[in-house]
Amino acid sequence: MKPNKALSHITFQPTKMSGDGATIVLSFLPKHFKLFLSKKSSLLVIHSTCINGAKNRIKSGNAALVHIRQPKDVLCKLASSLLQSADSLQDMKKGCKVEADATKKIVIEAHANIERNRKGDRLIECVEVLCVQDDSDAAYLPVNNDEEYFEYITGKNEENPISLKVQRSKIFADWLIETYGKDFLCRGTGVLDVAGGDGETCRNLAASGIPVTLLDPNPRCGDESAFTIIPRPLNGDGSDLISRNDEIGNIVRTCSFICGLHPDQATEPIVSLAIRLNVKFAILPCCVMPSLFPNRVQRKHGDPVRSYSAFCQYLLDMAPDKEEFLVDHLPFVGRNKVIYRSQP
Repeated sequence: MKPNKALSHITFQPTKMSGDGATIVLSFLPKHFKLFLSKKSSLLVIHSTCINGAKNRIKSGNAALVHIRQPKDVLCKLASSLLQSADSLQDMKKGCKVEADATKKIVIEAHANIERNRKGDRLIECVEVLCVQDDSDAAYLPVNNDEEYFEYITGKNEENPISLKVQRSKIFADWLIETYGKDFLCRGTGVLDVAGGDGETCRNLAASGIPVTLLDPNPRCGDESAFTIIPRPLNGDGSDLISRNDEIGNIVRTCSFICGLHPDQATEPIVSLAIRLNVKFAILPCCVMPSLFPNRVQRKHGDPVRSYSAFCQYLLDMAPDKEEFLVDHLPFVGRNKVIYRSQP
């Protein structure tokens, strides 16, 4: 492999990893790109076609938007090496879309979790640029992290994740008990399950003898004797519920734990309430809903929170000073990332 000479004098800074830290090596044929420069954080967005992909992540021929975040001077040098014509240099620096050299290909290490934007484009978050190559260079074959991928999706001991989809509430409840212990979850008024809808998580916890309350403005579980139901929404940090001088206020104030399996609009409020009450929590984020929450911005880049991966990082960044929220994955198909507060 012979790297492009244009990169020989470029020093790339390591990109901070988030979540589980799994990465894959990919190569792309750049089509055109835009350079967004600022003093705080700069971004190079390359509209590309995948050459060498990774199994079950992205395959050859797939279109993608490659996001590379580096200091301004580093990105300018990299972008210049990809230009089709030197005449486009000034347009590039002005942030205009410019054509890429069709003889170039770029090889990167990227986050293994590949999300899509609202238009359906694959978003590739670059961790490190490995090289830029010409047609005459020997192929740089990427490594596909297949074993790590299948462990991430199915868990270490499961062979058929599709059959587990309907069991996700039980899997989540079992994970809560295994992670925090029954005695801890039984403290106070027990677990507060937010936006639990059909009550499946509540039923599974109650079946293990854990007191649990479903907090949902539109519960779909009918009359239940196994757990308490509060038909109320969770807004903000739950101040309106905490301040109540009744049973509802007491249940919320004295709960031992707060959880949410794909709680949609209540995802961020769960974290806010847990921080306010200083209790543990575990959530599986799902819908980002950027139109409902236009003021969410990423702490590091200041970019709007529009993708699932950006939303997860936004939630992780909510951790109080000197505390770090943790990440795990459950063995079922779909959005199975758990963001949680450390065990007792």
